Amino acid sequence: MLTRLRLSRRRIIRTLAGFGAIALVVCLIVPHAWAWYHLRAAIAASARYHPEEARKALLTCQAVWQGSSTVHLLISRAARQEGDLETADRELRICQRLSGGATNETAFEWALLQASAGNVREVDEYLQKQVNHSPEAGPLVWEALAEGYLRIYRAPDAMACLSLWLKQHPDDIRALELRGRTYVTGKGISRGSDDYRRVLVLDPSRQQTRWRLIECLIDLGTYDEAAEQLELYAREHPDNPEVVSRLARCYNVLNRREEARQLLDSMLAKFPDDGECLRIRGQIALTDPQDPQVEKAEGWIRRAAAALPEDYQTQWLLFETLRRQGKVAEANEQHKKVEVVKDRMERLGELRSRKLAMQPLDPALHYEMGILMIQTGYPDTGEMWLHTALGLDPDHKPTHAALADYYDRIGNKGRAEDHRRRAAH
Repeated sequence: MLTRLRLSRRRIIRTLAGFGAIALVVCLIVPHAWAWYHLRAAIAASARYHPEEARKALLTCQAVWQGSSTVHLLISRAARQEGDLETADRELRICQRLSGGATNETAFEWALLQASAGNVREVDEYLQKQVNHSPEAGPLVWEALAEGYLRIYRAPDAMACLSLWLKQHPDDIRALELRGRTYVTGKGISRGSDDYRRVLVLDPSRQQTRWRLIECLIDLGTYDEAAEQLELYAREHPDNPEVVSRLARCYNVLNRREEARQLLDSMLAKFPDDGECLRIRGQIALTDPQDPQVEKAEGWIRRAAAALPEDYQTQWLLFETLRRQGKVAEANEQHKKVEVVKDRMERLGELRSRKLAMQPLDPALHYEMGILMIQTGYPDTGEMWLHTALGLDPDHKPTHAALADYYDRIGNKGRAEDHRRRAAH
């Protein structure tokens, strides 16, 4: 009896030990298997040009493989393709540190990042050589170069890259998206919208492309199709004031004013200071004597003008409202503001569509773009343009003076003083 009991205990111990070993193996293997699953998902998402999905999957990999330089490299690439250049730069630096210094892979990725950021002149020749040596790198190179050229409004150069890409891959979604953007930059809005439509046929989930198509359709005055696309877009962005304001604008033009009013009143209850919703609501009330809240039209438009000080359409609408009501002195003052905004807008348009394409290496034009962008409410973009001016001419004194003023305003006294000193020499 005692012998049987001892044998039974031994079997139990062996069984438990076996289960323990299995559990240990599971604990060691399962996380890595999970990470490999997400790595494959990230690679698949990148191949479909869904960088946001790729980043999410890669973060799961990173939790398991914390010291993997490859994961950091892939996160950097996904961030760059999503337009998050700051994260892309940080992740690439981590990758390089984990790799023990620069490698061919990090050098290539660094060049792609520089190109995407608009520093094309520094890396163009190197990247073209990479394509000649490794043709499979072509899409990555053409994408980065086209992004960079578009960032600095060199549409013809962007189109040259995209033509090479589409010649080899005529239905490549990313190439079609970028060609659509290039057409629109060059005022070819109709051709750009055709490319966006093609992309959505190939991949209906591309919401950013749908939004670009919507903007094209509104610019073209195709309000019925724009409304259809906005209704699809609004299903995933139901509480976005920008979506609602554009949909209400379409409904107003299509004589669906009551629906437009309901949309705007509901959105303004949640976001009472949204400039675009205020402008469209005021415009509807101003042009429709039957509007139940017609007396609020001027108030809505004044609030819209305060929220959107650099928007020409809004500032002009306030001028017209004051003029109609016989407020002559106030209308004249408002007209002066309208002219200032109009002059800036026209100069920006000239720089984007003509001047920069003709003289892409002129630091004075980059400086002017930076100043205008800061004045029109896009300080981060303006700062970038000022730095590209210094990339072309490190001693450009007006740019150093502008950056000194800019850094003073945002409280970065150290950088302000450095640029002030360089502007004085």
